[in-house]
Amino acid sequence: MKKIVIVWIFLITILSSNWDYEVKLYEKVLPMVFKHMSINAFVDKKTEEILSNSKKITLVHNCKNADVLIGNSFENLIKDCKDKPIFGTTYRSFKKNLNYFGAFYWRKGRPQIRFRIDIIEKHKLNLPQSLRKYAK
Repeated sequence: MKKIVIVWIFLITILSSNWDYEVKLYEKVLPMVFKHMSINAFVDKKTEEILSNSKKITLVHNCKNADVLIGNSFENLIKDCKDKPIFGTTYRSFKKNLNYFGAFYWRKGRPQIRFRIDIIEKHKLNLPQSLRKYAK
């Protein structure tokens, strides 16, 4: 029984530290791309769990009020939200959906970030020089 409790505590600690890292990354990168410190984001369920404690990213429940959509399941959006910039959370969604301006995902236990210059320019966003090395 003690081993099971120790394993659960270990897993919870690892997951929460990854979430903390993800929140810090989103809070650092998105304000640089959008040129303002407070971001309104419409997110999917998984991303909502991660960003719920963010101080710089406000979660909105209507995509019309959002600056950015963060997640993977936005194929069935209403017409009003199709023109919003989308930031993916998996490599597969980033490769599959060519309208995502960027993505943050984990590969082999390491964080990865990618951007698409053409989509960033389409939405009139700013990709600082320090992040250009992650663009394709």
